[in-house]
Amino acid sequence: MHYTESLTNYGRNKTMEVTIGNKKIGAMNSIKVQTMCNTATNEVEKTVAQIANVAKNTKCDIIRVTVPSMSDVDCLKKIHDSLVDQGISIPLVADVHFNAAIAFECAKIVEKVRVNPGNFGHHDLACLTEEEFKAEGKLLEDTFRDFLRVCREHGTAVRIGTNHGSLSKRILNRYGDTPEGMVESVMEFLRVAVEEKFQNIAISLKSSNPTVAIRAARLMVKAMNDEDMHYCLHLGVTEAGEGMEARMKSASGICPLLNDGIGDTIRVSLTEDPENEIEPGLQIAEYAKYISEAEALPEIPMFYDPYHYQKRKSEKTNGVGGDAVATVAIALESEAELIELASAQEKLRADNHMPDLVVCLDENIAGKAKALLRDVRVMCKNEGVVFVDEDTKLEEASISPEMIIVAEPKNRNKTAALRYIFHSISKLEIKNPVLLKCDGGEMDERFATFAPAAECAGAFIDGFGDGVCLQARGKAAEMAETGFLILQISRLRISGTEYVSCPGCGRTMYDLQGTVRKVKEATRKYRNIKIAVMGCIVNGPGEMADADFGYVGMGKGKIALYKAGEMVKKGIPEENAVEELIKLIDNSHI
Repeated sequence: MHYTESLTNYGRNKTMEVTIGNKKIGAMNSIKVQTMCNTATNEVEKTVAQIANVAKNTKCDIIRVTVPSMSDVDCLKKIHDSLVDQGISIPLVADVHFNAAIAFECAKIVEKVRVNPGNFGHHDLACLTEEEFKAEGKLLEDTFRDFLRVCREHGTAVRIGTNHGSLSKRILNRYGDTPEGMVESVMEFLRVAVEEKFQNIAISLKSSNPTVAIRAARLMVKAMNDEDMHYCLHLGVTEAGEGMEARMKSASGICPLLNDGIGDTIRVSLTEDPENEIEPGLQIAEYAKYISEAEALPEIPMFYDPYHYQKRKSEKTNGVGGDAVATVAIALESEAELIELASAQEKLRADNHMPDLVVCLDENIAGKAKALLRDVRVMCKNEGVVFVDEDTKLEEASISPEMIIVAEPKNRNKTAALRYIFHSISKLEIKNPVLLKCDGGEMDERFATFAPAAECAGAFIDGFGDGVCLQARGKAAEMAETGFLILQISRLRISGTEYVSCPGCGRTMYDLQGTVRKVKEATRKYRNIKIAVMGCIVNGPGEMADADFGYVGMGKGKIALYKAGEMVKKGIPEENAVEELIKLIDNSHI
């Protein structure tokens, strides 16, 4: 059985209900929104104040607190007791890494404990032989079995949360740092839970790369279906960063799964204060409800591999498709939009964000567009470019081999509608290049900032589309920048520096938010590189493995610098670290 019963119509993935204090997730319960404290857990009053602020001033459902050492367990109890004394009932989740004994103690205090199967209760062994692999697996099973018994005794829920980049050496040597490895890392624990008849479990498979997060979740649901398991899922993109780019990146990793009915809780992880994560999370949850009410589309068979990327083959036409780099096109419908784009073209070129193609919806402005826009292809609707939607009868449409197709779905669930369109294209063996236009048709303005990116990501991950086409709507330059950002988030075209940064937590011992701003300001001049700014070493080095350069906290006010995944300098004082990062980049001749 595949991960979803329908490619074109929404249906909530069937999961078991989980109780976390006064909240219920999974089954048919509403999607819950989570966040995490970024205070040091041993600063009890500060942490309590942050939780109280989130609980009183936002609609957050669940909040997580890191517990990095055994001494922090006592602090966790003080935090929990203080909240109870204040009448604050928001469920607390203890985040535990490396030391299983800490997880056992936390399970006696809070409503839920998160453990990472990559570093829970085992030795740091490669396990190269089959005997070693099984022996270490047996140790894991026994430790986790005992842990579940403590959780059952205290009514504590469990989250099994694996991250791309933090798999155990044992799993890495067998599966590599892959979605398949992430899935098997979780499945080992779930099989123990099934034997113990323990249902109060949520799982998560996260990555800083939205496409990895999506593939891992799809494979996870399929693996559970194959073994008749139905545990609920928590979704999120780790190290998404800050600002609008981070919100779009998170939506691109979460919404395509929610559109397929997968996901029971979500977190929008931002390098910002915890309360800032709630509103975008609520918007995404509301968007999932909006999608669930979409008009039904005809059913189609699974006509592609949803677990492994393979791009649809198209013939190159007018510089689009085939072996060409993914295209950014802007659709203009007025002379005013043309003038605005033309006046911004010098800055757009300097930022590497000038669109490749302009589609004139009014043929009367095409001549002026060709005169004003340098080195940009200008084409007209129905003269070289044809727009189609899910209702277009492609077999009757006049689509010549020289035409570029713009897929502009009208249905609320644009990912589903795009699948329907591409199924028709595949069935008719049409080889024309196709640009995705997910900003047309019925679009609720509440979701306009992130929905186009999320819907395009849902199609791009399956190999559909040779680029994007966005309508100017009076903001041509802004839409051009958005188009390049959508392609960068989907890893189809890197046009500027990509930043990966974690939200920070009690393990972070330097000014993470301020540092991210400094790094961005200092590295604007660079192009086509990936820079990671990470709070600590728990997930940092693994999650930033594909980054060109990394800035990672390694103790109070101390920083380590990485190049291509390898540490090249450590123990740098925080006040000098950004300058040292710039020297490293400059000396690397990027």
